Amino acid sequence: MAMEPNNLTEDGIPAGTWNKYQSRNPIQRYLVNRFLKTLTDIVKPYASGDQTAIDVGCGEGVTTRLLKNAGFTRIVGYDFSEGILKEARACSPGIPFVQKNIYEIGKEERSDFVSACEVLEHLDNPELGLERIAMSCRKTALFSVPNALLFRSLNFCAGKYMRDFGNSPGHLNHWNARSFVRFIESRFDVAAVATPLPWTIVVARPK
Repeated sequence: MAMEPNNLTEDGIPAGTWNKYQSRNPIQRYLVNRFLKTLTDIVKPYASGDQTAIDVGCGEGVTTRLLKNAGFTRIVGYDFSEGILKEARACSPGIPFVQKNIYEIGKEERSDFVSACEVLEHLDNPELGLERIAMSCRKTALFSVPNALLFRSLNFCAGKYMRDFGNSPGHLNHWNARSFVRFIESRFDVAAVATPLPWTIVVARPK
């Protein structure tokens, strides 16, 4: 499940998804497509009616487009990297993308639905990031992170990131499904959990 780097960094921090959505590896394509289908199935029920959404740490905008296609009436993507947002804007010209660090997100961005997919594992302060997401969330939040042991094992078996024992660039925090649910429960009430290999997806409501 090796992630091919896009070599984009900003302030020394890897930005974007390291091209996992563009991989030519058939196994990786299958797993990523299954992951995106799971996200789509989860999101759709929350997009009915006049619902707004923000996508925090949106990267190239893949999950932002997923939210827009699900039917949210207003969707904004936020990311710290202006470089990666240029790619997002080029791919999705109808969606507003704003450069903003997750630690700056709060009540001014408050929205019905908040997505933070493939974000928390990159943060040097994930507790503060989770607090900021809780501040910006009216009703429902969607989180996803790699299941660290599975993710690293798949990378390692593919011969990638060997010096880091399969750890993908920029992954600072490592959870399995159970420990990630416990982490989210510090700020949210967990409504649902899905585990499409090798990810953990959590739907939660702010306390």
